[in-house]
This record gives sequence, C-alpha cells and structure tokens, in this order.
Amino acid sequence: MACLSFPYAILPSLQQTHSDLQGQDGGDTILLHRSIFSVLDNKCYEWKNMFKNLAGAWCVGSSHGCLVLLDNKATPFILKLSSLLCTQFPPFPPPFLHPLSEANFVTYMRKMFVIKAVLNRSPSRDDSNYILAIIYGCHSKLAFCCKSSTWVEISYAKRSYYDIVLNNNYLHALAQDGSVEVWDLCEEVPRKILYVKPTMEINEQEDKEFPRDLFSTQLYMVLSGGEVLLVKRYIGNFVNEDGRVLYEGDLLSEDDTQPLICPYRTKHFSVYTLLNGTKWEKVTSLHDRVLFLGANESISVPIQALQSCEANTIYFSDDRWEEMNMDYSYGGQDWGVFSLQDRSVKLLLPYTDMVKPPPIWVVPISD
Repeated sequence: MACLSFPYAILPSLQQTHSDLQGQDGGDTILLHRSIFSVLDNKCYEWKNMFKNLAGAWCVGSSHGCLVLLDNKATPFILKLSSLLCTQFPPFPPPFLHPLSEANFVTYMRKMFVIKAVLNRSPSRDDSNYILAIIYGCHSKLAFCCKSSTWVEISYAKRSYYDIVLNNNYLHALAQDGSVEVWDLCEEVPRKILYVKPTMEINEQEDKEFPRDLFSTQLYMVLSGGEVLLVKRYIGNFVNEDGRVLYEGDLLSEDDTQPLICPYRTKHFSVYTLLNGTKWEKVTSLHDRVLFLGANESISVPIQALQSCEANTIYFSDDRWEEMNMDYSYGGQDWGVFSLQDRSVKLLLPYTDMVKPPPIWVVPISD
C-alpha cells in the first residue's frame, strides 16, 4: 500500500463490533487484526493479522516505523511493519513489577505499565544492538534494554518523566518539572551528560482560559529541525457533546439517575522552544513542520515529506492509559489534528466515545 510510506494511525479492526468491547480484551481473533488510518488520503484500510499471531498483544507505542507490543504475558516485542520482522525482548525483571506478582501484573497493570517506548534506530535481522528505552510504572521511571542484554533501570534518574527521545545512543528525557536530561547509554553505567532546568514565564491568559480545575495537562518533548521543543497539551476533563468543558459536579443533577457521559477531550496545545538551555520561550508557529504526538515517539516531520497534510499542525492521539483502561464508558477517543494557526481541533473520523484499542500514530522511516 502506497499509504504506508506516509504517517498512519493504528486503529481497531474495521470488523470489530460493539460486543467485542465488552470484555477486558475482546476476542483474540479480533485483536490479531487492525486497520490503519492514512494521512495520505484520509481513508481506513483493514490489515489482517497485523500482530503476527500474538493473540491478545497490546500496543504500547511506536518508534522508527515499528510497534512496541506486550504479549498476553507482558513480554515486550518489536514489530517492524515494513517487513513484519518481529523481535522479542527480555521480560521485565521482577523488581520492575514490585510489589505485584507476575500474574497480578499481567492481569491488572499490563496495559498501563509502559508510558512511553522509543528505539534508537529501526531494527534489522543482522542487528542485535539496537536499544529500547521506556518510561514505566506509577512513578514514571526510566529504563532501557539492548535486545541481546537485560533491562537496566537508570537508578540515578530520580525524577518522574513525561517524555523521552533516543537520538543515536543518547536518551533525552523531559521531567515533570520541565527540566531536560541527556543520558549516555553507551557506557556500562548510564551517565548523565546534561541537565538543564529552563524557566517558563507564567501565561496568565492561558491559566484563565484553561483553569486547572477543568483541565489536565500533558507535556511532550520533540527534537525538531535542530530545536528542542516542549509541547503542552490541555485536556478538558469532562466535555459534553457541544464541546463545553464541565465540572464533575455538573454531570449529575437532581433529576438524573445516571451521570452524563462526558469524555475527556483535547482542546488546545502550546509550543515552546528551548533557548540557550535556560528558557522555554513560547512560539506561535511550527512553520513548515508537522508534529505527531501521543503514545508514539514524539516526532517532527517537514511538510515537504507529507502530501495532503497542512503545515503548522499537531496530529495527536489518546495516551491517558490509566483512565482509558479504568473507565469502560469511554477511552481512546481523544485523537485528531490541532492547528496552531486558528487554534482549532479537527476530528479525523466521526466522533465516538470509545476507540479500543486506542489509536497510535506510526511515522515510517527509510530503511
């Protein structure tokens, strides 16, 4: 398919029915199949057996044109979609899962354990030294693994992290306080070679427009054309059919016996660039770039490489793992395109309260 040369979102099978969503995992046969939504022509295509007979596998991310999967025993696999090369990584060690047993981890935590997963390069059959790095667990820790080795926690990384990017063998990590660290993974013990904590001016207008009692935020880091970008995503916690953000107390009135179903939805993005390692400065345009954000590796693509896409936009997908796996009324529905030019959010497909499994962007690269 020509559309596989352009970014696409992994979606549930076009054959999936409402009854397939009722169980925690759905049917194994359905979970082997997926569809894709291509930005080339804004169409969906069915992909039979995408997950290479890994029944019950759950996709936790994408990087370098590959999917990062956890099978039904939570063992990590890398699936390179261009060649369907499927590579198994070592299982997560028991200390990573503590205090849960392996059985309880697989049952209750598998789908929300890995927050972000990235590769340093695209795998090949003759290459066993590529690296998979993850943010994992309730404390958002950092760890990495070479295919031929074992998992290593970066124990000196003491913060909680929002996002990571692997550039060659250097792991860039964005902490929850907006600081940036760079770790050299080539050495026997990972070494932090850079730490900066830039300042960010308070934006009173945004604080007023997106108050904390109505909105949640998520941060992303993107290496974009020689710049380091920080992207702040504003998500309305309860949004009705008219797009209005409500307080949780507004979901149930005296006359109602059941609360309104008002799923979270993204309403806005703000973008900042790192100046001299000391300041996050807000920018109003991405110029000729397009960003892809969500559970995938945060990535910037020049508009010249994308047909049918508009520059200065952000394609985003739902990455609120814990919430989408805890509430069976909605989840996975928060995906679309945001325009920095007119501050609009556009749906790519007709809106629904639930997309399960959730969409994940894949940005192909040249082999």
